[in-house]
Amino acid sequence: MPRQYTIPQRPELLIRVSSSDPDKARYKATQELVRLINEEPLGIQIPEGFSTRQLIEIVGKDLMAEGEDKVIEAVKVLSKLSAAKQKVQELHEQAIEARQQADALFENRKISVEEFQRIEEGLKVIKEFAQANLRYKEALPDAENARSLIDKALEPPELS
Repeated sequence: MPRQYTIPQRPELLIRVSSSDPDKARYKATQELVRLINEEPLGIQIPEGFSTRQLIEIVGKDLMAEGEDKVIEAVKVLSKLSAAKQKVQELHEQAIEARQQADALFENRKISVEEFQRIEEGLKVIKEFAQANLRYKEALPDAENARSLIDKALEPPELS
């Protein structure tokens, strides 16, 4: 039986797990939350001592408006795009500088140990920037669709 959970820090974050046992479902949801925090920049801080009891189970899905899941998912997509763009912006200048340092590898001169270390550190920054930039670019089409869906959801109701 699928169950849905959220956390007080990010109520729009829905964690879906399958388990008929409520305790196992909460445990699985906590594991998924930890995975999300470690793999995706969610922009939240989970206090130490976070437990499965702090998860909020979403019940009564039939009380949700039609399409509400789509709006929640669209907000999540835009949130991911925001985090990816922020990371790209933070790393861009460092990556450009690191790229210039890497040119020393192609020069016909001796490179010091310290310069090699700076180049290696710079290459890590370039890799991190490139990965964030790819994630951002790949997220754009989905984010455009999400923005469109949000725009429709924000239209005022027709009053008669």
